[in-house]
Amino acid sequence: MSQKVRLTTKLGIKSNEDEQYTRIERTLSTLANKDALKIFQMAKEGIPSSTDAMRKLNLTQKRYYMRLSDLIKANLIQKDDGVYKHTTLGSLFYEIIKLLGQAVERKEQLELIDKVKSSKNLSAKEQNEIIRALAKGGIDKFINLIDGGINPIGIVYSFEDIVEGTIKLIEAAEKEVYIASRYTENSIVEAIFRNLNRGIEWHLISGDKNNLSQKIRMISTLLSHPKMIRMYYDIFRSGDVRTGYVENLPFSFIIVDGKYVGIEVPKPESGEFLAGFFLENKVFAEKLIETFNALMARAKEDPRKEASRKYVDKAPQEIFEDFK
Repeated sequence: MSQKVRLTTKLGIKSNEDEQYTRIERTLSTLANKDALKIFQMAKEGIPSSTDAMRKLNLTQKRYYMRLSDLIKANLIQKDDGVYKHTTLGSLFYEIIKLLGQAVERKEQLELIDKVKSSKNLSAKEQNEIIRALAKGGIDKFINLIDGGINPIGIVYSFEDIVEGTIKLIEAAEKEVYIASRYTENSIVEAIFRNLNRGIEWHLISGDKNNLSQKIRMISTLLSHPKMIRMYYDIFRSGDVRTGYVENLPFSFIIVDGKYVGIEVPKPESGEFLAGFFLENKVFAEKLIETFNALMARAKEDPRKEASRKYVDKAPQEIFEDFK
């Protein structure tokens, strides 16, 4: 089972691939006919008169209405106030077809990119630099599709769901995890702690969205979950963990293994949680890692690092007797 399928399952996103394939096959089969494709292209601006359309497209009445019927059944075209025009699905497919046409026109550049990607003499960084240089020659709009595209894994609308999705991304990680968070969630700290010794590189930035005192927060944690402090202590002293503190992060995000991304969308007026997205895209992940590193460059030491050390050093050790 591929990592993407495993991850999709872990995030609880339902995947009915057979049904999806059937629908896609039906739609593509409809558009594979040249007559249907001509009618579909014309419907972009609307077809108010079928008689004029048949004349302009040089189609017989039988051929025209047969293919028009197929397009309507495929939910690509609808009749609105006497005019045949694209449905929302049709508009999406129109853009896809336009993109494919432009890609075919740039076949040689795309073939060159394939050669660069398969080269054994270039590092991943060198490959990326060359591909981006080639993209400036007219295929820059395709660059986000070259490494698998933006594959949506899930959209969530509750804070609890984005926390759950973040934990599942952590559990699925194989190499590295970047987390920049405006929140302090014990369940996420616990997930990091559980996976601390799996050989994963951890890059963690904490942020205080409400400008609350970290000292007050630490005292609250001490009173309610004293063993959490030991988890903080072990996380901060691990050689596989890089940490920092940045006040007032604009949003929270996680990047796993250089391609899986979870990102929070806050409400613009209040900064409160609005929605969250989980997706797969190497280029977007790379950009977010650059953002993370820029934040880390100006980050301060996480105040919980010293606070947890002092607490563990002074606290009665029997508190941690059953701690694992």
